[in-house]
Amino acid sequence: MPQVWQNNASYIDIVGFDVSGDGRLGILNEGSFVKIVGNHVHDIPAATNAADGLGGAGIDNDSFTASDNDVIGNVVHDIGNPAVQSFEIQGIYHSNLRGHISNNIIYRAQAWGIHLWHAANAVIVANNLLFQNGEGGILVGAGDAPGGITNNNTVVVNNMVINHSTSWGAGLAIYEFGSTGPANKYVNNLVWNNTQGIVLLNGLAATGTINADPMFVNYQANGSGDYHVQSGSRAINAGTTTDCPSQAIDGGTRPFGSGPDIGVYEFGATPGAWPWM
Repeated sequence: MPQVWQNNASYIDIVGFDVSGDGRLGILNEGSFVKIVGNHVHDIPAATNAADGLGGAGIDNDSFTASDNDVIGNVVHDIGNPAVQSFEIQGIYHSNLRGHISNNIIYRAQAWGIHLWHAANAVIVANNLLFQNGEGGILVGAGDAPGGITNNNTVVVNNMVINHSTSWGAGLAIYEFGSTGPANKYVNNLVWNNTQGIVLLNGLAATGTINADPMFVNYQANGSGDYHVQSGSRAINAGTTTDCPSQAIDGGTRPFGSGPDIGVYEFGATPGAWPWM
């Protein structure tokens, strides 16, 4: 079976599941106004041979005609094989209009941690943590079927994108590619130890970017670490309130200090009770 879980309905919440198994896709969503929240999606072998062209993803909002799907607070990892080059296997893949991709931890996807393509437009990508993905952190674009779509008015804020430096990959923190517009915004993201930083089209420039060690409590490349930041981290209070989620990945209220933090956690905030959506 190509996917572990397929949803074809709209106005559905998929919350709190552990999803793994053989196939190309973990959670495949074809509906609109669907919330995919707080799931652990991992060890999806996908199509690890780049020549087969099939691709895969941990979470895939697939329908070009759907809209307003949210992917929030998930941990997505080991999707495909990041040691083998492929442009087709993503952590989170989003192919439709609007929606929120926020508070997710994504690592060891074979290509991109978060990939916006096809009919993606006006998407909010906020407060995610991405590391050790094969090609890079976040790709913003549109192209291929259905055609005629320009990804414009997408907002990428408060993300932490670190340690993308495979021997074969581009190692880009954030990248625009394909059909993109001049109204996309890239604000207050922290990038660190990537081969390349933020590369944009249309003469755009990122604002408020921090290039600094995030100072995790215990960084581990295999996902076993503690990704809260320590006192003194430049991520603390350094985010923008624009399109920032009001809660952290653990339900802590954001902002806690003088401003929201960059990344998935909020330094000093008390975790909320599950479910916090």
